[in-house]
Amino acid sequence: MKKNKLRALLAGGVAVAMLCGVMAVTALADTGVPTVTYNHANKQFEFRNVSTNNETVEEGYPNLFQELTNLMPGDEKSQEIKVNASGLGSGSVVIWLKAESSKDPEAQADYAKLLTAMDEQGVTLSITEKDGKPINDVNGDPVTELSAKLSEGLRLGRFYGSDDERNLVVKLSIPVTVGNEFQGLAAGIDWVFTAQYEPGGDGGDGGGGGTDITDPETPLGDLPELEKGDHFAYIVGRDDGKVHPEDEINRAEVATIFFRLLKEDSRNQYWMTTNPYSDVPADAWFNKAVSTLTNAKIIYGRSGGIFDPNAPITRAEFAAMAVRFFGSGYDGPDMFSDISGHWAQDAINKAANEGIISGYTDGTFRPDNNITRAEAISIINRVLDRRPHADHLLDGMTTWPDNMDTSAWYYTAIQEATNSHNYDPSEERDENDNQFEIWTELLPVRDWATLERAWTDSNASANPGDVMYVSSSESYVVK
Repeated sequence: MKKNKLRALLAGGVAVAMLCGVMAVTALADTGVPTVTYNHANKQFEFRNVSTNNETVEEGYPNLFQELTNLMPGDEKSQEIKVNASGLGSGSVVIWLKAESSKDPEAQADYAKLLTAMDEQGVTLSITEKDGKPINDVNGDPVTELSAKLSEGLRLGRFYGSDDERNLVVKLSIPVTVGNEFQGLAAGIDWVFTAQYEPGGDGGDGGGGGTDITDPETPLGDLPELEKGDHFAYIVGRDDGKVHPEDEINRAEVATIFFRLLKEDSRNQYWMTTNPYSDVPADAWFNKAVSTLTNAKIIYGRSGGIFDPNAPITRAEFAAMAVRFFGSGYDGPDMFSDISGHWAQDAINKAANEGIISGYTDGTFRPDNNITRAEAISIINRVLDRRPHADHLLDGMTTWPDNMDTSAWYYTAIQEATNSHNYDPSEERDENDNQFEIWTELLPVRDWATLERAWTDSNASANPGDVMYVSSSESYVVK
């Protein structure tokens, strides 16, 4: 193949439009890897670290696949490329790569013959991640390699921003048997990139500049349940003796909290110690929490087959996770002014309608802000129907030097989350017409390491071969 042309298409819904000439090109760097960026702000593809190919009809058209030229029957060549996206906001984009026959009337016949010969004779296009990470196929399942006929194309992945860059190896394999079909053909192929933008991404837990997760319909009656009767502490302070209400909380910590708050029957029903994420190994302290809640369809991973456990969780991600315990589905106007078109729009509306989240005084929710520990704790307390009242706590409870201001909006929420206690429901209601609780007795904080060993032991017979024993030194307390 002597010619190697590159085109970029933009797909929106079922519409496909060719972007003639709307592509930015920068010069070839000495050590740079050819890079493809879909820029949604400009609705165009941009190419970096590419050379120009003066053999093409368009002078200076970018030659991204320099290694995949002049192939002969029996050849198998690879080309490393980087792919990312920018300007997506809270949305996401799926990028595809395929080959098409030329739109040039003079060359179209040879192009069509060449492409047909390649498909019929088993010429394949395949991609792998250079660093060995799994690739998600069209169903979202992680695989190590994707391959297809040249004209069918390959899904390079769903992208959520410029920091979500894939290091891919594209390989073209040509069997010896296509030799006769290639005789007399001087044409090349058109490499075509297609971008399909979705305003809300594919969900996941969203966040992090738009993320990785769907928010599927969860049938009512088939939901994991949380323990609402026992008011045990689920947060402890940090080593400095403070509780840090204004700090961020990460995805693994949130998963662990919800995992420990599950009712025993639900935890046993959905128990799992394996998962589809490449960054949640069997010996991770959060493995059982993430694996079990993934199995229960409460949490989802991000693009590229990862969970991203150490990343802060956004307000949208947290709302989506919390509301899944109520089932999905909302029919009504937006509850906040800044969530239209967001991937978590329905989940945020549902959560607000259930009364477990609230916005800011200006009517916004600010879905992509990272959630604070105090905000997360307040939402968890509402999910659990815990209604503490500053006038009905107990002397001798655990207190924190950074939570001594009883007028702070989060004061009672922090105390509720960090003190195990018995309680009675009040006969009166607070200023928001909610029945609050009256603490009657302080209880010891739970030993989570011992409890997790017991949960593991109790599930060993039900899940043979899927059990990991964790020593107390490997257990983790959410601080």
